[in-house]
Amino acid sequence: MNEYDSARLAAFLEFKGAIPAANAEKADMILVNTCSVRAKAEESAIARIRDLKPLKERNKSLKIGVLGCMAKNRGEALFKDLPFLDFVIPPEEYKTLSSTLNSKLSAKLANNYSAFIAIQSGCNMKCSYCIVPYVRGMEQYREADSVLNEIEKAVDSGVSEVTLLGQTVNGYRYKGLSFASLLRRVADVKGIERIRFMSPHPKLYTGELLEILLGEPKIAPHVHLPVQSGSNSILKKMKRQYTRENYLSIVETLRSSNSLYGITTDVICGYPGETEEEFEETLSLLREVRFDSAFTFAYSSREGTPSALEKEFLSEKQKKARLQKVIDLQNAITLERAKLMVGQREKILLETPSRRNSGEWVGKTGNFKRVIIKAQPDFREGIYVDCMIEGVKGHTLLGNFLYYPTTL
Repeated sequence: MNEYDSARLAAFLEFKGAIPAANAEKADMILVNTCSVRAKAEESAIARIRDLKPLKERNKSLKIGVLGCMAKNRGEALFKDLPFLDFVIPPEEYKTLSSTLNSKLSAKLANNYSAFIAIQSGCNMKCSYCIVPYVRGMEQYREADSVLNEIEKAVDSGVSEVTLLGQTVNGYRYKGLSFASLLRRVADVKGIERIRFMSPHPKLYTGELLEILLGEPKIAPHVHLPVQSGSNSILKKMKRQYTRENYLSIVETLRSSNSLYGITTDVICGYPGETEEEFEETLSLLREVRFDSAFTFAYSSREGTPSALEKEFLSEKQKKARLQKVIDLQNAITLERAKLMVGQREKILLETPSRRNSGEWVGKTGNFKRVIIKAQPDFREGIYVDCMIEGVKGHTLLGNFLYYPTTL
């Protein structure tokens, strides 16, 4: 979402006549787009902004602004911590730019083959540990025609893969149109080869959605589906609004027709009050689901969220020890899942030449696994090729080129 917002604002500035600077030293204005999902993200942003202070001292006319969720969360207090700032713009103030931006988005967002398309912003869920609803506001949904128009323009510029974005993307609804219905319309856009989306909420999976996910070949067989905990009691404290059993039911449906369906997730270790037994339930969930990969975090309190008021019984050392157990287990499972791909014939989207070896290219499978493949004379960004997966190096697949399934 931040990448998307940054691109929207860059498009707006270029529309108004601004030109991207070659580097920070030559800029007349520097905008820092920020995230507030975790405290560390804010700390990193503030450190990065402080690094810009010498530029301001050398160039008094330089304008420095802070955008995004931290601008909403900290607001005017940022001027106290960073007195050299010129302005702070929270996300809701981007809305006035949308009509101008929509006509310019595709060229800015798309690389040669893939584009992010925001369809929804904000969140109604209000999980106890999360600050997003307070900085992004309640859910709002883009007009379907606007979304499809942006996708069509992206296709005109060479894009064949789109990723639909939203804080709770599968909660999309607009004038009776559900997320599943929108996916059908996106799949009908000529030139679209592969559709992805992030991040859905487990509560918002419907029979209609599962049907199209398994029935529409353009939708990639991969989902990033945050679980956070394997314990029903912790999920309830987190206000996640689903149970372990609900979650496992979604996984079973997705994997029943395709055992290689890619499922990635987020896990929080050491939530306030988490007992050893509740933590073990998370480990058992990882063993049962067998995620392809996971973003894992030790719980950290976020001021302004309900969980920040709860008493913590675990030390940082204990939380980190639990986190390490999750990481070790998941790393082993990730490797096992990668090895299951050996012997599979896969259609991969070529992304870029390998940085380590100019004779190799990097691409991704539909289930979101990275593949290294020996370069061929006609390889270029954004084309799809068929390959046979012949090995695994680390968590990366090694592919052998077979043929071009689409016209070069």
